[in-house]
Amino acid sequence: MNLSRFFLSLCMLVVFVPALSLAAPANPEPVVYTQKDGSTVTIRHYGDEHYHFAKTTDGILVMGNGDGSYVYVDADGKPSEFIARDAAERTPDELKFLKSLNQSEVHSKHKALNGGRFPETLAPSVIRPAALLRANKRINSFVTGERYFPVMLVSTSDHKAFDSAAVYKKLNKKGYSDDGHVGSLKDYFIESSGGKFTPTFDVYPISLPGKFSEYKDESKFTTEALDMLVERSDFKKNAVKYEPVCPFMLMHPLTNDDASTYNANYFSHQYTMRSLIKKTYETKGYTFDSYAFVAQKDETTNKLNRLATFAHEFSHVLGLYDLYGIDSDGYATVGPLPFDLMALGTRNGGGRFPPTFSAFERESMGWMFLEEFFNDSLDRPYMLEPLSAMHAYSITNPNHGDEYYVIEYRPAVGFDSKISESEYSGIQGKNGVFIWYVNYDEYQFMTNSPNQDAEHILIDVKQVLDEENTYYADFTYVNKKGKTVVPGVFDLKVYGDTLVCFLLSQDKGVPACPDIKSSSSKSSSKKSSSSKKSSSSKKGKSDVIPPRQFVSTHMQIHEGVLNIHISVPGVKRLKLFDALGGCLFESSFDGESAQVNVSSWAKRPVLVRVEAGGKLVSSRLVTPR
Repeated sequence: MNLSRFFLSLCMLVVFVPALSLAAPANPEPVVYTQKDGSTVTIRHYGDEHYHFAKTTDGILVMGNGDGSYVYVDADGKPSEFIARDAAERTPDELKFLKSLNQSEVHSKHKALNGGRFPETLAPSVIRPAALLRANKRINSFVTGERYFPVMLVSTSDHKAFDSAAVYKKLNKKGYSDDGHVGSLKDYFIESSGGKFTPTFDVYPISLPGKFSEYKDESKFTTEALDMLVERSDFKKNAVKYEPVCPFMLMHPLTNDDASTYNANYFSHQYTMRSLIKKTYETKGYTFDSYAFVAQKDETTNKLNRLATFAHEFSHVLGLYDLYGIDSDGYATVGPLPFDLMALGTRNGGGRFPPTFSAFERESMGWMFLEEFFNDSLDRPYMLEPLSAMHAYSITNPNHGDEYYVIEYRPAVGFDSKISESEYSGIQGKNGVFIWYVNYDEYQFMTNSPNQDAEHILIDVKQVLDEENTYYADFTYVNKKGKTVVPGVFDLKVYGDTLVCFLLSQDKGVPACPDIKSSSSKSSSKKSSSSKKSSSSKKGKSDVIPPRQFVSTHMQIHEGVLNIHISVPGVKRLKLFDALGGCLFESSFDGESAQVNVSSWAKRPVLVRVEAGGKLVSSRLVTPR
């Protein structure tokens, strides 16, 4: 499980791959749209930012005419002269025109003209190790600590923006609760990072002088808004807080549906100025690049857009990628759909409850590490805290370090409390112990397509365990005939929202967490903390392995040298093992850093274990290259 390399690769894209645009899939629920002539038409949207199309409820392909209305698509795949209407309202001329069309052929020509937007290509620097190291150094400071990001709340002469104070509250207010929310965008990232990342979103009203129809070109829209931003005295005052190459968010004043009638690309997305105008944008001494382009209005309510939409697009800015796959009709049908923000979790609880980052994503961002299971530790009960405690386990393919399972516990609390309530096509999830499968393929993840092949899913939730479904025993691998040392998860016991116990062997009997009584199912998080301390203090008596406290660990291999940084003071013992458990290297080091030459073990998985005070504090499987 070469997650240090994955973190490098993932974050490197923010700096070195300008040709990716990322977005959530369209919501295919029917929407009643009011045309410029006052008539209405009911349409459905499909696809995502790469190919986005719309149909009437009876299957007629429509598209924006560039002037704020939807029209039928003609035989050449282009806008016709006929304003689109519902079937019962069509005139004889419209009916005659539609009868002359073959909708299948129309769709093919429309896709040929409009598909493949924002091509996903890799920059050559992807393969250069030095570039990876520079990217890691740059991004580490970008996604940790207190960070500040400008948000342009744009209005035009014909479309007002939302109240900036209301937008600021939704993005930043601690415990934001308006309209049934459980937190703000800032709260979401603090929760997902375990407090390692604290963003503040500074909202700047920007009033563009022209009508929205005058800004059909995204580069014109974005650069003119940035030019106005940098002239603001409050921006100049705050600018010292921003990144040297400043990421930002632009909120346009329409819905996705409305904006798409002017420019089909105005579907909420993430992009870079280097792709939009072929270079970073510099104005008045400030430099801008990666940004989220988001609709202010929700397409179904016309209220301020969903919190989950802002979270999804800004997570792209941070470096995460879409985890869904779509079928031929443009529906997102593949992947960890309601379980992940980067899939369809944007639709959980009306978009007010985006699920927090998975353990896979948290470690990818460098916010936590996964605790690996080993041969010599399978015969005792295990305890697993909620993911909010930054605790999860991994089971890695010994023959392929980038293929592994992740075990995490998500009770129905906070942002994760509506996983079972998704609005997208009736697909529902449930809370409990998630068994994730990850088959990290560098190219597929970098090109935003880990789940485009339904026959070869690279990341998914295999199963969710709870009191009704207490075991999982299918830890199988695809690559190089790897065989896990873990038979399965058995006899799982859930103690409310605070703790889970389970066995890794079917023959050991029912596990017990002796320090946690069954009455703890109603315990508060405060009681959970005291129970955790009690459990740790009695470990020797109960022989239950306690959950690991958060330790910041980074392991990188560069030019044959393993570089280790671990946030544990004092003397530590470093051990390296081969896939069969043979000890390759053992030494002690003081301080937080160590280096080991691993060039002689090229392409062989190496298990790295760091101990302090006789206890394991970190472990990783790395593969020298």
